[in-house]
This record gives sequence, C-alpha cells and structure tokens, in this order.
Amino acid sequence: MDFLEPLSSLPALLYVPLLVGSLCLVFNYLVYSRRVAKWRKWKIPFLEPSFLIGHKYFWSVGSNSAVVPIDRIYRENKDKDLVAFFIATMPVVLVRSPALIKQILAKNFDKAFETWWAASPHDEISQHVLGQSTDKGVWKSDRNTLSPMFATGRVSGEHFAKITNQITNMWTHAEEARLQGKPINTQQVTTNFIQDGFSNSFFGMDANSYEKKTELRKLVQGFVKPGWSRLLSGFNLQGAQAFDSLKFITQKDMDSMKRLLQKQMAQRSQTGCKEHDFIDILIDLKEQGQDKKKDSEMDITNEMVGLGLSLLFAGGISVGFVASFTLHLLSLHPEYQERIRKEVEEVMKKHNTTEFTYEVVRDLHFIEQCLRETARLYPNNTALTRVCTEDITLAGTDCTLKKGQRVIFSPYSVHRDPQYFGDPDKFDPDRFSSKNVDGIDAFLAFGKGPRKCPGKNVGLLMGSALIGSLVHKYEVRPRSHTKQMDAHDFHPRSFAIVHKDDILVDFKPREVLSC
Repeated sequence: MDFLEPLSSLPALLYVPLLVGSLCLVFNYLVYSRRVAKWRKWKIPFLEPSFLIGHKYFWSVGSNSAVVPIDRIYRENKDKDLVAFFIATMPVVLVRSPALIKQILAKNFDKAFETWWAASPHDEISQHVLGQSTDKGVWKSDRNTLSPMFATGRVSGEHFAKITNQITNMWTHAEEARLQGKPINTQQVTTNFIQDGFSNSFFGMDANSYEKKTELRKLVQGFVKPGWSRLLSGFNLQGAQAFDSLKFITQKDMDSMKRLLQKQMAQRSQTGCKEHDFIDILIDLKEQGQDKKKDSEMDITNEMVGLGLSLLFAGGISVGFVASFTLHLLSLHPEYQERIRKEVEEVMKKHNTTEFTYEVVRDLHFIEQCLRETARLYPNNTALTRVCTEDITLAGTDCTLKKGQRVIFSPYSVHRDPQYFGDPDKFDPDRFSSKNVDGIDAFLAFGKGPRKCPGKNVGLLMGSALIGSLVHKYEVRPRSHTKQMDAHDFHPRSFAIVHKDDILVDFKPREVLSC
C-alpha cells in the first residue's frame, strides 16, 4: 500500500474536504452517465460528450467566445433541424430551424416560458425581472406596468429635448478628443449616450456620463464587465445559483438599483413634479400598495427594484453594444455614411428644421436598417435560451421536447446561414428595407414571441439619434479595426457578444475633409 503513504502525511483537517470533493465528483459522474444513457435513447440526434467538459468544442471556452463552439456545432449539423449535446454535465438541445424556433418561442410560449436564468421562487426581486420570472401572472403584470415606458411616442416633446442635450454633450466629447489627437472608443461613446438617455428619460436624472459616471452607468459597467463569473452566469450550470457571484443578477446589482430608486423617488416626492416617467410609475405603484396593505411596502420595493432592472436590460444595455458595432461597420463603409447624411438632410428639409428633433429621428429609416443589420451580424447574446415547462411536440418532426429540457437557439449562427441570408457575412443594410423586412423570419436579434425584447423600438430610436447625429457631423474612419470582426474577435469571457479589444475610430469634421 505504498501509494497511500502520501495521504497519511496529510493534515487530518484535509481528509474531510478531500472526501467530500471525491464524493461530489463520483455523484456528478453517476448523474452524468445516467443522463448520457437516457439521451442516447431519444429520437433527437445526439453528439457524444466528455465528462465535465461536455462537447469537445467547449474545451476552447475561455480562450474563444462561447459563440465559437456553438457555431461550429450548428455548421457541422446542416442536415439536422435540431441536435443535442452537453455543456459540462448539462444536456441541451440546439434548435437550428427558424420554423421550429418560432414554434417554441411563439406558438408554444406557455410550454417553454422559462429562460435558463429563471430565478428561484423565493427571490422576490429577480421574479420581477422580465427575463427571470417563472410566474406567468407576475411576468404579464410587470410587462403591462412597463409598457408605457416602451412607447416611442413618450420620448417626444420635452423628453426628446433631453436627448438633444445628450447629442450636444456627445459632440463636445468627440470634439475634445479630436482636438487632442485622440481616437474615439466606440463602446464608451455609444454606451454613455444610451445610458444617459435611459437615465434622463426614464429615471429622472440629469446625466452626462462623458464628464461623470452616474450610479446607473456604474451599475451597467459592473454588470457587463467580462469575466469568468459573467460567462458562467450566462450558462447557469447546475448548482451555480448557490453562489451569488454566478447569478445572472447579483445581490450587489439589486442593492445598487434599490439605492438609486430610493434616491430618485425621494427627490421626486420632495419636488412634487410630474415627469410622467418610470419614477412616477413607481411612486404610484407604492401608493397603491400602501392603500391596499399598510405593511406591504417591502413587497412593493422588491417589485420596484425588479422593474428597474428590467427597464435597464430591456434596451439600456443592448443598444449601446449594437451602436458600437454599427460605428465599426460604418467606418469600413463610407458609402453608407454618405447615404445616412443624405437621408438626414432630406428628412430635415421635409420637417423644415436643421435640428435633430423627434420627428426627424423617427423618419431616419436607413439608419434603423443599419442598426438592424448590425444586430444581425452581432446579436447581443451568445444564445437565446428556454426551459420546457411542459412536453412540446414539434410539428413536422417526430421529436418531442420533454419537460425540464433546456433548449438553446444561436442567433449568430442562424443570421450567418446562407440558407436564410444571402452572402451572410456581408454588411448590407438594404436587407432590412421596407420591401425586404417582412420576409425575414430568421431574424432573432430581438427574440420571438411574447418574450421578445420590449424595449426594441425605443432603443432603435435612441440608436438612430446617436448614429445620425455623429455621422451627419463627422466622417468616421477606422483606427484599430480595419477589417470586419467575426466571432474570434469577441471577448472569450462574456456571455454577451462584446468585442475583446477596444474599437477605436477617428472622427473627421465634414467641413475640413477636403483639406
């Protein structure tokens, strides 16, 4: 028994963790083996896994974006509408066919209601975050509460004047950088603009993140900062919810939002002003709750925090990344920049103005096409996810998704499939012209069905204001990236699709371009 001698020299206190760790490993292997045996018997095509890693392509996660292995699996199974594989010890079904994706997300919405990030029923705050709710009644009520915020018409008039001020702040920042000979970091300029838009228009702040980061901006920075915990929270592997740092929304995120809302609501209550924004909705919500039940303030506060996080995620984060990638693509395509300038000038002439008004931005259709095409090439997340809450029989196949099965959809892969998009790697905004857009059923950037992104339209409006005002004033030239990015340029430790290196561009004022 000489091989046991090293163990006998270990301190006694180490025996327990070693024993527990060994037992956990054995238990996980037994569970894994049972799952593999079960999946081999089902009719869904199945790719053989390796213990702890899952499919062999996931060895590269951490050095490559998680998009890369999922996209390889998608491309190598062209003859299949759906295929099963393992991520670590977790079995998932990748649905490739847009028709089947629509079946699951729209027609069978009630049977695949939950996402992978579904919150514990005991987590009252996360239950009010739209992407995490497991209760259809709570989800529907919260979505109805937030619906007025997502109407593009509510950012017209006085609210759009705040966006006009943001345009001025952005121009000032861009001009200062240009005069100092510094390039522009696209993610910083776009995320600051979008976050200030949400801060000012929805949360009642007077934000200028180009000069000073707001509490909301800091919250967003912490949430989207790449790292192992962020990547693992996206996959939400078995047992991950036991660790706060691996949750999709951490306690720190909740506490930050709670402090922010308390501060804004207190200020609003003192002034008595009505801004008809999210803060006013929350004040009304709190008063209604207190009328019904005096001791219900804590429940209302949980609801408010969840709704605040929902509003932030429904457009405040994603549009900034899309706009950043849009500037990258436009810097490589001066011909599209020229079309944007021509459109801006024609629309301004139509509305008899030289300013970026709500009416002008609303009519900038080509810019919206550019944003949608960018979202096709660079969708926000590695994947859309669902968990079957009931068995789903997929029409047109002999396959049934069982209750509890995890389903995954890869917008990046579908969007770059030549079967659905001709010359799929090409940046072509005219794919989304009025004569083409209705036929694009494979476009998944904003989701499908009742759980699709509720903040899409107001986000696109803010994105159009951002891109239109910059490209009308400046020519955007590439500095750091002179070729179009692909999946290998994405950050390897982020579930969101973000570039791993800063995208730097130069802004050249139009009036001096001939010099």
